[in-house]
Amino acid sequence: MKITRREAIKQIGVLAGSLCVSACTSLTRETQPLPTTDIGARAKLNKTIALLGATGMVGGYILREALVQGYDIRALARTPAKLDALKNQITIIKGNARDLSSIKELLQGSDLVISALGPVKDDGEAARNICTIATGHIIQVMQEQNINRYILVSGAAVTMPGDDRNLKGWLIKKMAQISLPDAVRDKESEYKYLEESAIGWTLVRCPVIDAEPFQHEARATLDTPISFNLRAGELARFVIEQIDSKEYIRKGPFLGSL
Repeated sequence: MKITRREAIKQIGVLAGSLCVSACTSLTRETQPLPTTDIGARAKLNKTIALLGATGMVGGYILREALVQGYDIRALARTPAKLDALKNQITIIKGNARDLSSIKELLQGSDLVISALGPVKDDGEAARNICTIATGHIIQVMQEQNINRYILVSGAAVTMPGDDRNLKGWLIKKMAQISLPDAVRDKESEYKYLEESAIGWTLVRCPVIDAEPFQHEARATLDTPISFNLRAGELARFVIEQIDSKEYIRKGPFLGSL
């Protein structure tokens, strides 16, 4: 459904508040320990994922999807107890994404890297520029360890060449800039690091992410966001599908739920 610019401006006051609350709780808050779930028998794919953000809501969905599809996981966690439910199914590396030595240990023996990092509100100043710092370390270590594939969960406000935002896309960007300015700047800076590197990255640009399971295949576009919301289960499925896909190498697809 098309909306006029005047109608969009009228929605800003309402949407800014709701987007701020939704984004902060879905993208930046670490979860409680994951519940015990039997992943079940699965065929091993002989590929190991180095995963950042595994204790967060989004990272938790990605972790589960990767296990179901048969990948081995090395997960970085400042508080390993939050991953106790899966400690017999994954390798947990205690450390901090801001610490280069932690990144080196995490990537050791890995075939690719997936990041679902986002600033945790309770961390205060320590959360500032977390994505930029971590990605700087990751690119350096990937080059040292001859790892080429890097998939990142980012925000729909990040601007890339080729963007042609419609009114909905413009509104999504403005809402993020109003509600989460520091996070937007961090993600923009992170993208610049990727652009200057030679690695095979995919930056998955997302609107507000809801803690909901997979229902339908998410829709991906390269020019403008197509939805205000995205189910975490659908994001996780898309991220894991990108491991062996070449469709979005060095590109930043916008993702949205139907």
